[in-house]
Amino acid sequence: ENFILMLIVFYIFLKKAVYPWTGSLYPEGTGFRLDWMSFGLDGIIPFVPEMAIFYVYIFYSTVIITMLYFAFIDPEKGLLLSWSLVIINIIAVTIYIFFPVSTYWYRQELLANPVTDNFWAKTMYEYYNGDTSFNCFPSLHAALSTLMAYTWIRYARNFVDKNIFIIAVAVFEMIVAIGVILSTLFVKQHYIVDEIAGILLAVFVANIVFKGLRQNHL
Repeated sequence: ENFILMLIVFYIFLKKAVYPWTGSLYPEGTGFRLDWMSFGLDGIIPFVPEMAIFYVYIFYSTVIITMLYFAFIDPEKGLLLSWSLVIINIIAVTIYIFFPVSTYWYRQELLANPVTDNFWAKTMYEYYNGDTSFNCFPSLHAALSTLMAYTWIRYARNFVDKNIFIIAVAVFEMIVAIGVILSTLFVKQHYIVDEIAGILLAVFVANIVFKGLRQNHL
């Protein structure tokens, strides 16, 4: 049941249905730019196409592996992870509908001056073509990466000095989360404030769910 809930929310509900819909509510070239909130830092972050490794490949694989692990190995935490995913997505989608933040301008600049001899750059250009420039604030890459790391860290606390492998996985997830969050900036998919909002959203929701719902034996 946990895995089905995760699958429906993360893949069918978000990736295949709601995410494209919210991204089509406003015409390309409109929406809000939030680079002004970083006092110019967003503008000086270079395009590093190699960070697509984190943004496209490592992110999705670690999220899926984490969901599978907790759905079958630790159903209790799997249920808490499932509800955290549901709540984070509902909050994010609601914001996307009423607060359309876009990175359209970054994309136009990159596509106008493409890097033609770099595999990872081509990967990102193709990603742009199939992905809306909206749905930026909060960043779900940041939120879900933070949530996965949060779940592993809480899980690893039960194995201190007992299971080095689990502890190593938790540390690895933290590194992955940092890499994914940074990647969203270096592939010009998000603004810095999007990442901050995504991290805070994940920590806020996870704290409520993992502490509140667990106490109520859900």
